[in-house]
Amino acid sequence: MDTSDTSHPRTRALRADRTPERGRPREFDVDRVIEAAARVFWEHGYHATPVDVLCEATGVFRGSMYRTFGDKHGLLIAAFDRYAEGAVARLKERLSADVPPAEALRGALLHYTKVSGNLLERHGCFITNAATELLPSDEALRPHIESTLQRIATQFSLAIARGQQAGQFDRSLDAEAVGRFLLCIVQGMRVLGKVDMNEMALASIVDMAMRALT
Repeated sequence: MDTSDTSHPRTRALRADRTPERGRPREFDVDRVIEAAARVFWEHGYHATPVDVLCEATGVFRGSMYRTFGDKHGLLIAAFDRYAEGAVARLKERLSADVPPAEALRGALLHYTKVSGNLLERHGCFITNAATELLPSDEALRPHIESTLQRIATQFSLAIARGQQAGQFDRSLDAEAVGRFLLCIVQGMRVLGKVDMNEMALASIVDMAMRALT
């Protein structure tokens, strides 16, 4: 086939694809772009982030971004999923530490007090920020947020079950209900950290939560 034939549809498409981004390679590291976009959304929020700012932060042209992610909102969902996957994995690792279950749970909760106590400088939690900024109206993002929060609650429930089996937590407690309770605790600490509640005050909440489990 003679690719010099400009009337051929594929030839016209290739030219159209190159024209807006002449001088810049079309190829880019998708993972790097998602990570860079996540930082921008995390720092500024979704609505306050123009597409041009995302293009500058990621080094990708608008056309390439739209072809890969569909639109700005598609990039947000990809960034949210990446952040959420890491957050759940890190929580699972802390709760599964090679120490008694109660100690592992306390350590995981105290980690949230350290992070939340510094939220004034760290822009909050991406998961919490997305939920408060975009729900209930964002039906496309809703299942991603709900699934992430459920996964966090499930990790707490599993930790409670391990503690009950070890005789460290009250066996009469519903592990699933306690998981939701602890989810509320950590999300609440994320919000409280944004209004200048210090780590010591947040740690007292962890103490109360731990006493409620025995």
